[in-house]
Amino acid sequence: MVARQLAPQTVPATGGNVVSSDKVGTANGVAGLGADAKVPAAQINVPKITVGVTAPTGPAIGDVWIDTN
Repeated sequence: MVARQLAPQTVPATGGNVVSSDKVGTANGVAGLGADAKVPAAQINVPKITVGVTAPTGPAIGDVWIDTN
């Protein structure tokens, strides 16, 4: 395989598909990557799972409720 040099690219300062670095790894931002190139567990939202007959009060988006009735 022959190596090729890529043409320089201009990255827009704002807008488009650019995410500013202050949004990486923060709430309401985007997940960052750890040294192992994986998303750290602390940045993964784990849903609350409720099992029962009565619906839970105050569920959040992403929560799971299993009706055993």
